[in-house]
Amino acid sequence: MTKSIFKLSVLILSILFINSCSNNDDNTATRSADKIEITIDNGTPLSYSTNIVATDYPLAAQTGFQCVFKITSKDDVSTDTFGFTYGITTDPCPVIIATPATFILNGPEIGALNIQGIDIDYNNAGNSITFTYNVFGNNPGDDIKIIFSGNYFDSLGVSHTISGDIDIKRS
Repeated sequence: MTKSIFKLSVLILSILFINSCSNNDDNTATRSADKIEITIDNGTPLSYSTNIVATDYPLAAQTGFQCVFKITSKDDVSTDTFGFTYGITTDPCPVIIATPATFILNGPEIGALNIQGIDIDYNNAGNSITFTYNVFGNNPGDDIKIIFSGNYFDSLGVSHTISGDIDIKRS
């Protein structure tokens, strides 16, 4: 009887050990937070974690492009939406970005970033936001980690700082 209990104990401990070693969800460096946070002028971060969609969209042949990658979500407090469209390519879907990579959107190019409820003059030539892609998984369920910072101008010509953290999974 004692041998059976000992064997059962060893089996249970072995299973627990194997499961704890193979669970990557405990590694916060690679685990997705499933959230997008935006900070304007060092204020309170705006959080977007509702209805996150991060996926490729095939484009019509007449556009001259084959695929675009979009990230969308809703604000956790209101119904404002967050949208980021980047990765328009002549290559077929999925959009693949080798990481790490940095992209700078200047002037009206920041129209790729659409944050409802924030007054952004998308036509201002002084707009400049740098996006750093740290992880950009190619397949559904893979992590996407992008940080960004820079400045934009509102409709009155006032400059604002913006920073953000996109830490989500590809849909």
